[in-house]
Amino acid sequence: MPQKILPTPEELKRRNKRKHLFTRRSNLDSTNEELTQIIKVHARSFFIRQGGREEDWSENEEQSTGEEMYRRWKESEWGVALRRLRGQSESSENAPPDAWIGGSFEIGNFVGINIMDEAESLSKVSTRTSQLSAPIFPLESRLEPLGRPDQSSLATEQQTFVTAPSELTELSQVQTPEPTTQNLSPSPPDREHQNSRGPSPSSSTALLRPSTSRKNDSGTSHVPSEPARRSIIRLPSFSRNGDSPHKVKKSVHYNLSPVESNSSLPPVSPSAVLDRTGTDVSGTSAGAMNIPAIDDQQIDWGDTVMRGMSRPIMYVRIYSTETVDVFPCFDEALHRVTRDLKYEDWGEFLIVWRMDRIEIYENYTIPGKEWITGHKHLSFIIPLKSSRTRLSLYSFVDLTFCITCSPTVRRFNPVKAKWTIHSAKEGSNIFIFKHKSRSRAFDWIWQLWRHRGGVLPPVVEIRNPRLESKLKIDVPNLDSSQIYKVFSRENLISLSVQSLRAVPDWKNVIERQLTEGDVLQLCWRQGSYLDWIWLNKDVDGRLRDWDVLCGLALKQTSIPVHLELRVAQHRPEFIHRKDDERLLEPPSIEGYVDRIKPNTHAKQALYLATHDGNLLVLIPSHAHPPTPLGAILQPVEADVGYAHTLRKSEVRRGIQQLLNASGIVDLRSILIVRRAAHPTMQSTHDHREGEDEEDCRAPKLVEIRSDQEDVGGEEGLNRSEDKRDLKMRRSFELLLKNGHILRFETFSCRVGIEWVEKLQALVSYWRLKHGNDAKEEMEIAEGYRPLVTPHIYAEADRTIYAGLPVDPSSTLPALGSLFNWCVLEGCKPIVKSGKVFMRQGLHGQYRLVDLVLVPERLIHFRISPKSVMHSSIRKKIDLVDAYVCSGYFAAQVLPAGQFNPTENNVPRRYQDGLETDDPEEDRLFVIWYRKTISSSEEGNAAEIKILPLSAKRKFAIFRTRSKLERDAWCWALNTAIEKAVRVRKGRECKMRESGGLMEL
Repeated sequence: MPQKILPTPEELKRRNKRKHLFTRRSNLDSTNEELTQIIKVHARSFFIRQGGREEDWSENEEQSTGEEMYRRWKESEWGVALRRLRGQSESSENAPPDAWIGGSFEIGNFVGINIMDEAESLSKVSTRTSQLSAPIFPLESRLEPLGRPDQSSLATEQQTFVTAPSELTELSQVQTPEPTTQNLSPSPPDREHQNSRGPSPSSSTALLRPSTSRKNDSGTSHVPSEPARRSIIRLPSFSRNGDSPHKVKKSVHYNLSPVESNSSLPPVSPSAVLDRTGTDVSGTSAGAMNIPAIDDQQIDWGDTVMRGMSRPIMYVRIYSTETVDVFPCFDEALHRVTRDLKYEDWGEFLIVWRMDRIEIYENYTIPGKEWITGHKHLSFIIPLKSSRTRLSLYSFVDLTFCITCSPTVRRFNPVKAKWTIHSAKEGSNIFIFKHKSRSRAFDWIWQLWRHRGGVLPPVVEIRNPRLESKLKIDVPNLDSSQIYKVFSRENLISLSVQSLRAVPDWKNVIERQLTEGDVLQLCWRQGSYLDWIWLNKDVDGRLRDWDVLCGLALKQTSIPVHLELRVAQHRPEFIHRKDDERLLEPPSIEGYVDRIKPNTHAKQALYLATHDGNLLVLIPSHAHPPTPLGAILQPVEADVGYAHTLRKSEVRRGIQQLLNASGIVDLRSILIVRRAAHPTMQSTHDHREGEDEEDCRAPKLVEIRSDQEDVGGEEGLNRSEDKRDLKMRRSFELLLKNGHILRFETFSCRVGIEWVEKLQALVSYWRLKHGNDAKEEMEIAEGYRPLVTPHIYAEADRTIYAGLPVDPSSTLPALGSLFNWCVLEGCKPIVKSGKVFMRQGLHGQYRLVDLVLVPERLIHFRISPKSVMHSSIRKKIDLVDAYVCSGYFAAQVLPAGQFNPTENNVPRRYQDGLETDDPEEDRLFVIWYRKTISSSEEGNAAEIKILPLSAKRKFAIFRTRSKLERDAWCWALNTAIEKAVRVRKGRECKMRESGGLMEL
């Protein structure tokens, strides 16, 4: 890289005046704090890599290993270059000011150890260990296979373990009772079902049982010396081989008090249990949460409910109809077929929940009226206690919720000097709410559902798609605070892990993935859409104890919502070839080059960088290149290691490169990567694309002796006898599929060869990866629609159709790779990228663009079939105040006559092999946004400028290729908006508190 990119010794001295972050060793260079910390952390790993043994590690070995690591760094290419730059070498006086320094280096590599990979491996091991050994609260559960309930009794050996205290205890006090000797003998099958203390796994039993003494009447313990501590969870095993149910089953019973029950009464149906109210649910699991959402005794009349979330800003669309009470559950599916709905309004409103009503405010249309009246205009009132008021989930993808109610009219009573609210007897109003924070929308739905009398079901079911099993957990009869502890995310995961270990495939399927560094997480799934449970605090930093239970409020939808335990996968960094061989993702490459223009042969200085299958083109002044270890002291955050800080800085650096990129080249559009073969550049070529998607048809690299003798730069040109030939050997070319050629000249021949080798590997990998992604997406889509082109196998004189019917109950285990955790944790600079169709305005045509999502910004590059690269559009979409909607809700944005829901869906096939026939409304999503300037740091709250509710908004309309792609884009965008809201707590609070409320 150019020497001027690195800081001068004077600049380093100014940076090093700050407080030291760690203790330095006296025998190492005191000026290299960064290197000292790296050596201190990774000396042991370096010692073992060099053949040392764990038992030989000591303080003396640590001292000598640190000195050896520092010596190797000093003798390395960059060690010599940095010492020369800092004036620590005699050769520093001979270096020209415009010289290049160093050579190629791997980011995070220090004397053969990649500190980022090393830290990530240690983190994965600690996470897996903590998850598998986490303590749990005692709960009673039943393990059953998916799709075959109540058939776990077909297992070869069924074991029933029922132990639980009568009240919730601390984790340290939870102990497993020990079985008595007289109950350890196996019982016949007919007697086992008659024993009240050993119920079958399909029966409904109480969650918590009275505690009992662990001693018999004589006071002598009969617990055997051999361990026989059983789990506090009932773990009935089941067999997939159809074992005979007549085999002897072993039942272990503990000395517990029997549960009082009246066996003469017939069992109550689930629907009757869910319909119970008031005192009917007392003492039952349904009564555990049959409590008001907010304690009315602690709130005065007129006060707002849900402090901190009572005055959100939401995007609301309002309809009205003359029909009364025909929308018990108004959602997107019902909206498609409902006619005679009058559109009232659509915009951003201030929502206030006061006791038994919701007030919807907007700005006055007359300037200055809000200042005169002291409050905003009250547009609508929703009575929550009315029997005609209904709450429903409109769309799970957007988490928009709907409230239908009767129209209200307010009148001022001069006698009582207050306003009165009256409900109309005819007509209905329909309000569709969209909160920009998905977690806030969950909180609103949960609190409204509880306020409206929502009751928890008697059993909570957790599904595991990989093992095709489900765990049923009985809801205890406890108060809300204890319920939240029992059904916390950590407790449910620990309970599920302990129970699922009884499944035969656990070790080969789940434990193998956990060994590779993955973890188990909970999520809610509806159809092909996943919503991970990953936030246990709200935007203001307060705990959300209902982060798991709030999904139970979505059960009233037409499409069922399931709670699932899945492996939280990150974006896979490998693919499988046709021969099932694993191909790892090649390392990225970036650096300074000169582009040779085809007509004038003039040079243009550029910086190239590869990100997520794209080649970014930047000008050198906005390149944001990486710096080698030891060049700049990185500020280390508290309680985190240097590797974590370096990884975060690399993500931020990549984001800046994407925001400043002037163009982008899709690696799939590159046909051939080769070294330049002619001194005179050709502008076009006549090569054609081959059939093999893995082969970039690159000619074999030929290296000659003079390539290694090239020292690079002007010095190498001055030594060469044929400068024109040397410039050609330093150059490489990209032959694009549209017939154009891009030529770049590098610093030296060795650097040019490295560019060719790395780009050839990246082009081959990303061609194959996009094809694999398309196949995986079509396999997932089989869960809700048949294949566009069914698989047909010809055999002799007959034709066999291998296509299976659509299974709506399919578990779709591959969804985890589409909704991966890199989006949530921000592991990479690019949150999501891909090609979508973007509409030019409201009445324009759809054009193909390359869409790149980074934190808080959405970048799109214009695709032109005849251009050499996709040029960047200067205007980025800011996601700070953005809303995302999809489906039929987004289709309403289109002008009248441009959307026809009854139009036939034409099957489509794309270049990467993707086949789909999803309707247009299932492929649409819209973003409403404002022109704001994003900043990662908040300033003074008093200086934050808040735009009025009536401020003009822009919108962008996008259309994807399939429904799955749209769902993945909506999820990624909503996650980015959620993070942006949480970064700006002061701004969001000021927005909620702006404007007065009307006193009724």
